[in-house]
Amino acid sequence: MANLMAFATAFVLGFTHALDVDHMVAVTAFVSRRPALSAAARFGFRWGLGHSLAVLAVGAVLLLTGLRWGAGYDRLGEALVGVMLVAIGIWSFRSTRNLHLHPPAEHGDHAHLHTHPAGEEPHRHGSGHNRLGRHGHGVTLVGVMHGLAGTSAVLALVPVTLMDRTTAGLGYLMAFGLGVILAMTLFAAIAALAIRKTGAGSLTVGRTIARTIALAAVAVGIWWVWEAAAG
Repeated sequence: MANLMAFATAFVLGFTHALDVDHMVAVTAFVSRRPALSAAARFGFRWGLGHSLAVLAVGAVLLLTGLRWGAGYDRLGEALVGVMLVAIGIWSFRSTRNLHLHPPAEHGDHAHLHTHPAGEEPHRHGSGHNRLGRHGHGVTLVGVMHGLAGTSAVLALVPVTLMDRTTAGLGYLMAFGLGVILAMTLFAAIAALAIRKTGAGSLTVGRTIARTIALAAVAVGIWWVWEAAAG
């Protein structure tokens, strides 16, 4: 019973942890480029998977070796996440120049926003899956970086070092990871629906939303770097 309560607590902590501001702006920056429900859900899932695998890997090492998570690693991780968020924000902002609005007739009676690389004809969708795959790998890497920084250590890595059984610690980490994956998958899908509804039928509105999200990512990234530098 005690383990079940610990796992349930880990799941809830993972779910709420996924909705930290820096996590949401990073995933939303990816979603804003292609706010289709299925694509957004995959972005959210892959971010959550990357985050969870990073936490599980580091937590397993701590459990097996008896090492403890040092505060210095937290600051380094936070600084790297901040730099990464700034880079994502700049990349996303620059990408808004390639944002296109496809009319309802082309997408089953609903307007559709997404990006095309510069010079590509808006009607060419054959390479869309390849671009989505590349962005998917990118968002997974972002999830990994987030898993190694911030409150992950407090909510997941520190608690497992206090457990006297490796199996219980691994169970805690997996439950935490499941909460993260579910929360971010749901959030990404909801963000996509909101972007599509708000920007439907208007390329100007769509670009404004995407640029606002990009600037938010830059701002949050600068804040993370500042916090890490301030110690």
